[in-house]
Amino acid sequence: MFATLTRRDWLLLSFIFVMALSLRGPVVGIAPLIDVVESSLHLSSSASGLLTTLPILAFALCAPLATWLGRRWGLELALFVGSIAIAVGIVMRSLNALPSLYLGVTCIGVGIAIGNVLLPILLKRDFPQHILQLTAVYVLMMNLGGAFMTGFAVPIAQWAPTWLPQLAGWSAALLSHLLFILPALLLWCCIPKQPLASATTTDRPKPMWRSPLAWTITLFLALDSVLNYIVNAWIPTILAAKGYDATTAGLYHSYLQAAGMIPAFALPILKRYVGHPRQLAGIAVCATLVSLLGYAFAPALAAVWSFLFGFGCTLGFVMGLSLISLRTGSVRDAAALSGMAQLVGYLMAAAGPVSIGALYDWTQDWQYPLYALIAIVVLWGVIGWFASAQESEH
Repeated sequence: MFATLTRRDWLLLSFIFVMALSLRGPVVGIAPLIDVVESSLHLSSSASGLLTTLPILAFALCAPLATWLGRRWGLELALFVGSIAIAVGIVMRSLNALPSLYLGVTCIGVGIAIGNVLLPILLKRDFPQHILQLTAVYVLMMNLGGAFMTGFAVPIAQWAPTWLPQLAGWSAALLSHLLFILPALLLWCCIPKQPLASATTTDRPKPMWRSPLAWTITLFLALDSVLNYIVNAWIPTILAAKGYDATTAGLYHSYLQAAGMIPAFALPILKRYVGHPRQLAGIAVCATLVSLLGYAFAPALAAVWSFLFGFGCTLGFVMGLSLISLRTGSVRDAAALSGMAQLVGYLMAAAGPVSIGALYDWTQDWQYPLYALIAIVVLWGVIGWFASAQESEH
């Protein structure tokens, strides 16, 4: 598979995967420290909620900016700017001051938005024969970064005062996220750059906003994000309502993240036997549907349903990102579609948890939100059928 890769190809792949470590972790890694940050800076719950809302909004609103930067400056330079934005945001966020905290998380969101849009496009441009497999590894690295930054947040915050007394524990824990983005910056400096002229041709991409195909792929990715954000936000509360104690509900919540790593290892086997994108998308939809039916009607097996949901939703995300490349005929078209999908997807994802919470407030029963999620999965499956009909459209 990789026998023909050059030194530049290996450096580029290393850069893609190392930068992917920082495309989720800096956002989810602050969650275990929210209570400490609230206490240290005297924040209300709504004010601390902005620490996760602002980056998600930046993911959406800066997606068109990422497309423009990639077209104007070339993919490599635009991604370098995104990496710098993440690094600067991490430093600003750790300064133990309220304005820099909000500016920092917003700057991180801008940098991640650039990476979200453009890193998959690098895979299409330089590795078009291995998009599906490499996208799975790319998503695995996102999950690994999130797991490390979440898992070590509290221990670092507890240990930091003994070896870095000039920083608050939570500041040191958030500053430690630099360890993941700095190697990406170093790798970028080692990659032989393509001439800018080759990356800035005057050819215009197709008008994606008027393309039915673009909308099916966009909605496939958007609904996957909606499902993921809703379940991650509410499943501990849903399981508590089903009779689980807080510790067990939290443990089963972590299974969602663990299972999200499985597609990277399972995909080579799945592709051998069910290699068509439509079949793989169908597996993702079926696994997710069964998991939500299980939560609703057989909650005693919630551990199984958590693993199944994490696998299905992540496989769907891998397929959605892959379809951006597989169903477009040029790098420019893929970049335009990626920007459109990220904009719509994250706007819908930001609204998802709030909408489900409002539905619960109205019904006072978590069964109805679960029914709503099941309906979303059915719609997701129908859209996925059309989005993955063929591998490419030129």
